[in-house]
Amino acid sequence: MKGFDLVNNDTAPAYPGHIIVVAGDSLRISGQLVIKGRPGVACEEPLEAAIHLALLVRQRDALPIGVMDEKGLWPERLGQLVRWPP
Repeated sequence: MKGFDLVNNDTAPAYPGHIIVVAGDSLRISGQLVIKGRPGVACEEPLEAAIHLALLVRQRDALPIGVMDEKGLWPERLGQLVRWPP
């Protein structure tokens, strides 16, 4: 599976695409999709649902998807996170 770009608080504003913000804890990992060019943050939902929504949005506008995971909760089974250089 192809990996996603890993961004942090410093690099996220310069990222050219949408960002999934990972939250929660090791028992319940959730995500929020921040869509580039749209104000506001989407509702927190299960991580897989946020990824699915991000992939649907990417089909429409072809922008990349980044992941902000400050707690290191991203499961390896969902693909590798590759640090995005600005």
